[in-house]
Amino acid sequence: MDIAKRLRPIDMNEIADDYKKLQNFSCRIQTFSRVGLKVLDKFFLYKRLATKTKHHISFLNAMKNQKTWKYIKAKTRKIKQITQKNKADPNRLLRKEYDVFQLYYGTINQFRPAVAKWLYCKLGATSILDFSAGWGGRCLAAMSLGIPYIGIDSNKTLAPSYKKLINVDPNADVTMIFKPSETVDFSKYSYDLVFTSPPYFMLEEYARMPEYGSKEAFIEKFFLPVCKKAWASLKEGGHMALNMPEEMFKAMKDSIPVKVQKISMKLQDRHATLSLTGSASSEYIYVWHKV
Repeated sequence: MDIAKRLRPIDMNEIADDYKKLQNFSCRIQTFSRVGLKVLDKFFLYKRLATKTKHHISFLNAMKNQKTWKYIKAKTRKIKQITQKNKADPNRLLRKEYDVFQLYYGTINQFRPAVAKWLYCKLGATSILDFSAGWGGRCLAAMSLGIPYIGIDSNKTLAPSYKKLINVDPNADVTMIFKPSETVDFSKYSYDLVFTSPPYFMLEEYARMPEYGSKEAFIEKFFLPVCKKAWASLKEGGHMALNMPEEMFKAMKDSIPVKVQKISMKLQDRHATLSLTGSASSEYIYVWHKV
C-alpha cells in the first residue's frame, strides 16, 4: 500500500470530489473521461500493483527482482527525461519507473466508470449483474447512478477494497459475492443487465482465480456455463453486454442465438476509445437483447 500511495497520493477530499464529478457527469455522452479513477486508485491500485501482467510479473515483483529493476531503471534513464527535480523526489522518479514497467511488461487494465455509466444509460439498466467484478469501475458507475449492483469475484482479498469503495456513498445498493461465478446461483438475484469484462483466457494472473489449465478448460468450465446461467436468470427485455476479444465471442456465439449489437473499442488501449463502427484493430462490447 505504501508504493500505491507514493505513486498516486490521493486524500479523502479528492475522493469525495471525484465521486461527485462522476455523479454529475453526463451519461448520454460517449467519452473516455478519467472521472472516477481517483476513487478506484485509492482503494484498488495496491491490488493491481501485485497482479501479474501477461508477461507473468507484477510491478511489486519487478521492484524486488534485482535484475529486472536494474533494467527498468536503465530504461527509465534512457527514455524518460530525468531532471534534478526527479532525482530529488523519489516518488516522482518512481512514477516514471512505473510508466516504463507498463510500457515493457504490460499493464493491468481497469474499466473506466465513465464508459460503464454511458452503457448503463444507453441500455436503460435498472439493476446490474457483474460476474467478473474486478477493480470496481462498473460498481462505481452503478453507485453514481443509484442503480443496484451485484458483483461477483473469486478474489476474496478484494473484499476490504470494495467495502471502502461502497462506503464512499451511504446510499449505495451493492451486493458483493466473493466466490467463483460458476458456483453462484444467479436465480436468487434480480437484474436486467449483465455487464462485465471477463478475464481474457487468464493472460493476467489474478489472485485467487481458479486455475483452469487451458483456453479450452477456461471456456468449458467458466465462461460458457457462467454466461448461460446469467442469461437464463436475466429479466425479459434485459441485456447482456460483454467486453471481450473476438476470440472469446466466437467461442460462445452459438450458445445464445440472439442477434448481437457490437460497440467497438480500439485495441491500442482497451479502454481508450469508443465508437459504433468496427475496425480490424478493435475489440467489442457485444450486446444481446432478451425478448
